[in-house]
Amino acid sequence: MRVFLRIWLLLPGRLRLSTYNKLLEFGRRLYRHGRSAEVHRLPFGLYLRHGSGLDSTRNEFNALKLVRQHTSVPVPEPLDLIGLPPYPNDPFKEDHAYLLTTRLPGTPLAYCEDMLSDRDFEHVAAQMKDYLAQLRTIPKTVNPDMAICNVSGECCIDPRLSGWNPVGPFPDEAAFSQLMRFPDDPARRGHKIVFSHGDLNPRNILVDRFVRPDGSRGWRVTGIVDWETAGFYPRVLGLYESDVRGIPVDQAIQQAGENNFQCTRRLLKGAAN
Repeated sequence: MRVFLRIWLLLPGRLRLSTYNKLLEFGRRLYRHGRSAEVHRLPFGLYLRHGSGLDSTRNEFNALKLVRQHTSVPVPEPLDLIGLPPYPNDPFKEDHAYLLTTRLPGTPLAYCEDMLSDRDFEHVAAQMKDYLAQLRTIPKTVNPDMAICNVSGECCIDPRLSGWNPVGPFPDEAAFSQLMRFPDDPARRGHKIVFSHGDLNPRNILVDRFVRPDGSRGWRVTGIVDWETAGFYPRVLGLYESDVRGIPVDQAIQQAGENNFQCTRRLLKGAAN
């Protein structure tokens, strides 16, 4: 498989793109609906993201490689990235891309959370606590002059920050906070900068059934997907949530709790980073 992939990536991008488009059409007929309008399941255990901006898609490609290199967090394997010029009718004239990855088993937690028991949520919470701890140990080796940035040390791209417009990078949390409400809030200072998924919510957490050692059935995390907004950010729950709700950061932290994935449905639904 590895040898085939290396040979495949040596072929012209136009040929690979044509093949992916054929697989995309076949996948649409075979599987009907993808996770979103931009993400589609393909045959042979593959997924294809297309239509997103080149910068955010490249960031996801690099984030997946970084997570796979440094952690045991289950994420798709990035296989191919092809950048393309803007669509003819795109008013923003933005380059877009195709991202090919492997497929992970499971269903988004948002679609099946009502089927999970309290015991299942405890197990999911324990898994996520471990995965988040691993992510936060990923070393930052890019752009040492800018603390807050994307995976490559470049601009951050996050719809909650600027509607997909690139911003930053930023030398510190104080500069980053100028994008937010309450930019001078003391609670927006002094947090450790760590690697973050950037959009961790129940839609991006895959879970699937499994058989426990005692023979009973349960649910467990099988993957974390959609890493477009990943980067190095302040380790603080409520950073974005407080902007949406219009409350100070320290109040959001107090209400939600410092650890995202406590064993409650409320925190699993409201997790950010």
